[in-house]
Amino acid sequence: MRASSASGRGASGFPRRPTNVIRLPLPRALRRQRTWRLGTALIALACATAVAARIYIFQAPAAINLPPVAPPNPEEGRILALVNGQRLSAGVATLEWSGRLLIAARMHSADMAARGYLAHDGPGGDTPVDRVRAAGLGYHEIAENLYADAADDRAALPARALRGWLADPAHRDNLLAARFHATAIAVARGADGTWYVTQDFIR
Repeated sequence: MRASSASGRGASGFPRRPTNVIRLPLPRALRRQRTWRLGTALIALACATAVAARIYIFQAPAAINLPPVAPPNPEEGRILALVNGQRLSAGVATLEWSGRLLIAARMHSADMAARGYLAHDGPGGDTPVDRVRAAGLGYHEIAENLYADAADDRAALPARALRGWLADPAHRDNLLAARFHATAIAVARGADGTWYVTQDFIR
């Protein structure tokens, strides 16, 4: 299993995070740092990969009219229930489901499944910040957990994703952080059978 954590700041001047956190490059620096991005992920059967990111930015709410989003599918709903169960066990309030945030999560899971990669930044240069803004959300902080594996058992995917996230400190911190109040989870499957899961958090 591989995991990494990244964060970036906007103009609001949030304090620096611990030194073991790799900061996301500012948009103007993205073109100079494309080699930092993960390439296409080749995932073998029963091999799981997870990536976590945290982004600290203040963005005012955007006035964007978007069509309604379909409700969570069974796997997405099960992951939410498992995550909220872990939060309750840790004495943390449960996360509310955000239909608007689901737009951003589904956009990313579908793109990863279609192009066969696992990374917070898409091949076209889109970032978690870009996707959340495109969904018309305002926020103080967002975070994103990613997971992928090629196991055949669809029903067990939620439990596998949760185990993978809880095993890594960066992912676990996102899952159990009391400061987040809303989430969305999107599951997509690539043509090669690989599952891709995106969980976005917001406050």
